[in-house]
Parts: sequence; C-alpha cells; structure tokens
Amino acid sequence: LVNTTNNNNLGNVRISFTGTQNKWKFIGAPFTSVQDSKYRLESIEPVSGSDVAVVLYDYQSGAWSESWATINNRVPQAEGFFACPFYNGTMTFNNDYNTDNTVDYSLNNSEITVTRDVITSTSSNPNGNWMSLANPYPAKLDIAKFLSDNSEAGLQGGVVYNFNGSTFDVTNGTSGSLPTSGSLPVCEGFFVNFSNSGENKRVTFNKTQMTSYPSEAKSKTVQNPWIEMSLVNKRDKVKFFFAHNPLAEQGYDKYDANKLFATTGVAEPYFVTDGMNLVKEEVKELPYYATLNVRSEQDTLMTFVADKIPEGYRVSLIDGEQTIEMNEGSRYETNISAGENADRFKLLIQNNVGLNQVSQTDITITNSNRHVAISAEAISNVEVFNALGQRVYQTKASTFTLSGVQSGVYVVRVSTAKGTKSQKIVVE
Repeated sequence: LVNTTNNNNLGNVRISFTGTQNKWKFIGAPFTSVQDSKYRLESIEPVSGSDVAVVLYDYQSGAWSESWATINNRVPQAEGFFACPFYNGTMTFNNDYNTDNTVDYSLNNSEITVTRDVITSTSSNPNGNWMSLANPYPAKLDIAKFLSDNSEAGLQGGVVYNFNGSTFDVTNGTSGSLPTSGSLPVCEGFFVNFSNSGENKRVTFNKTQMTSYPSEAKSKTVQNPWIEMSLVNKRDKVKFFFAHNPLAEQGYDKYDANKLFATTGVAEPYFVTDGMNLVKEEVKELPYYATLNVRSEQDTLMTFVADKIPEGYRVSLIDGEQTIEMNEGSRYETNISAGENADRFKLLIQNNVGLNQVSQTDITITNSNRHVAISAEAISNVEVFNALGQRVYQTKASTFTLSGVQSGVYVVRVSTAKGTKSQKIVVE
C-alpha cells in the first residue's frame, strides 16, 4: 500500500474488530479530502444505527464529546476518534464519491500538519495539553521517525500514548513504558501531550514516516561521472548512460528505468539487466560487460557516438566478433536490422588507472559469452589452457574473444610486470 509517488490513490482499508465487540477502539482514517482536508464518517462502514458508536475529541473542553457523532460528521486528517463496534467483524474505510460522481477523497500520500489550540488542565481534563491524533497513512507509522520529525514541537517526554482498550500508558497493548519506537498500525489512534498549553500547537506527518517507505534513494553518490553515449541517425539522437558506483546494491543499481527513446522508434538502445530494460545503469565492480540491445522498427544505418568518457574509464564497444575501442568523440557506424537486435552489442567498461595505482593482486579476469576482459597494467602475456593443459590461445591484449574453441572449462593465466594470476572460466 505504500505509495512513493506524489499522487493520492483511491483505495479501501479494512480493519478487523474480531473479539472487540462492545469495546472502544481509538482510530482514524488514512484519507485526504478534495474539499476541506476532512473526511465524512459515512465513509466508514458500518457506522450507522446501532452498529457502532463514534465519539470525537472536543478541543474546546479538552475532553471527549458528550454527544455521539453522526455519519455526516467530518473529521480532520490525522486526528483520532473513539469507536465502539457493537459486533465482531471488519470495519471498512471506503474512498467515497460525491453526488455528482466526483471523488471526495482518496488515500493520503502528502505531508500533514495538525495545528490545534491546546487547553490547560481543567476539572474534566486534569492532565491537560493533549492532542488527539491517528496514523494518517495506509501503512504502519514509524514512531521514532514521527517523534524525531517533531522534536521541536515540545512534546512532553518525547513519547506517544496509544490505547489498549482502557488506558493510554501502554506500548501496543502491553503495560509498560510509553512507546518511543516501534510502529503504529494502519488507522491506529494515539495521543501526544505538550509540555505546556497554548494556541497553534503543531505536529507534522510526512510519508517518509511510513515504516515501508524507502529511507533513501537506492542509487547513492556515484564515484565517477556518467559515461554518455548516443545512437544517432539522420532524424534522431538517443542517449544512454553508464557509471561505476562502488555503493551499488546487488552488483548493479536501477538508477533510472525510464526509457528515453526516440519519438520515431527508428532505433532505441537499452541495457538489459536481470530482465529490466534501462537507459541508465551503474554497477558495483569493474570490468563489466553491459549487454546493449538496440530495438528498431526498420532496417537503418546507425552511428554509435561516445559523447563523454570521463577520466578513469576505458570503454570498448563489441559488435559480434568485432571490438571497437571508444574514446571520447569516437564514432562507430553500422547497419541495424529491424527488430530487437538482442545481445548483438556489448559495452566493456574497465578501469583506466596508472601503473602506480596497481598492485600485484589487481588483476581481474571477466568472461561474458566468450568475451574475456582483463583489468591489469603492464600485461606481458595472456594464455588460455584447456582441461588437458594444452594452450589453445595466447595474446597480449586486455580483451579478446574465444571464438575458435569448444564449450568447456578453461584456465586463463595473466602475466604482468608484477606477478601472475590464473582463473578458471566457463565457455558456453
């Protein structure tokens, strides 16, 4: 139910009241209203007749109202009320429509500030300074995050008071200290107590207080700038991007899943990572083979252009058996067939560092569909041996394709000025 966009969505919330017949429940609805930021109690079913009794908090007296609420009462966002169902079952909060069939309100997804005049102690309210609230979101509310965001509000004790059916000095229904952590369920009501009374006391809710809301963007600070490349024809220029990010999760990060494709659809490049089509990709480790598909509606002549290759990168474009070293400004022209052109092109991204930055252990061997890439400085020799110990390939290049060998297990041995490294690879 957690909505990470800026749009409010329609939806219903159902709360089970099994075993709570004739017992009070402190609740509120996770709605936002188009009209006045208040929702009608009519939206809660059942709420009419003898099915449920509802009492609203009266800020004029600092106590619960002495009269029952009706289905026409409107309750402000994020404010709680008492409900006593005379049945065992489920209470449903429904998104509602006006008589003209326009939406009256929807599930809330925005910041909410509750501002109230909080009265001091009275005979009917001896403790004073209370504000009646409720979780305003269709997800659990992180208590610690809510308190942290309202640390300057002057809340007494820096705690919240939730209800277990009889008192407010409990944590999620268990007697004990007041809650400063954990979570409040959907629609759960609670109180806060201010250190003093006064006008315009204020607390704020925001959607990052939802326990399931992402605490930060998945993609963190990119250590190097983006490699920027384009696919160009006579009418269109479509860009795609790649970056090395040592903080990337799961080996890669989906930085931007929006496809920035050409309007004509003549040619659309995209990376394929675990079945996802991306125009931006960042990975945790280099060297890395980025599979680049090029979707086209027709046969056409296209040009790959290296618009920007920042310092620290070495980029090779692999077209079938051909490897093209791409420097900034480089262009590679080729014919593109109509269709997906799946797996035809790859980008080999490597570190490009100086000799003084490389130790003996800094030799990395990567294999992808017979394309072998070696990250090392001062390569003196590269040898490939089969399972019988026979050398089947030899080169001094850092990238090569094992196109003339059978499928199986091979050993790649890399010799440099500072040492050697051997690694098994599987050729399919």
